[in-house]
Amino acid sequence: MAGRTELSLRSGGRTERLVTASAALAAIAAGVAAGLGVPQSDKWAVLCVVIAVAAVGYALGMLMRRVEAGPDGLRYRTVLRWHRLEWEEILRFEDLRVQPADSRSRGTHLRVSAKLHGDALVWLPLPYAGEADTRTFEAQLAELRALHRRYAHRTPAPQDS
Repeated sequence: MAGRTELSLRSGGRTERLVTASAALAAIAAGVAAGLGVPQSDKWAVLCVVIAVAAVGYALGMLMRRVEAGPDGLRYRTVLRWHRLEWEEILRFEDLRVQPADSRSRGTHLRVSAKLHGDALVWLPLPYAGEADTRTFEAQLAELRALHRRYAHRTPAPQDS
């Protein structure tokens, strides 16, 4: 994005930090158990490595998700790369309630999708929230919608030749 960024959303809420810290503590506990020579310590060492890799992967995924918006459009980052949408491509932002894929988890999550001209739907990585964080979610969605209203129908400035 060549212009300035007016809105920057990053993941890293309380739930994500709690899950990452819990996984890191579980990896440390399994490592300590393996180091103390408990019976079947080789299995504890494998468990330690698996949990540590999962915690690092989750933390990296959490840190990489981002949405930035400014006069030039909307950029969003997934784990692997940046994507870009021009304001003129976006018809509206929709807030959706999504049921978790895991049947043991109760409640719904709030997600945002960008409805594009031509009926395409792009899921944005953020804002994303559980039912407990609806105020924060709604505030971030209101900021996205305000920027869309401000920049979607503006005419481009004439360029000097």
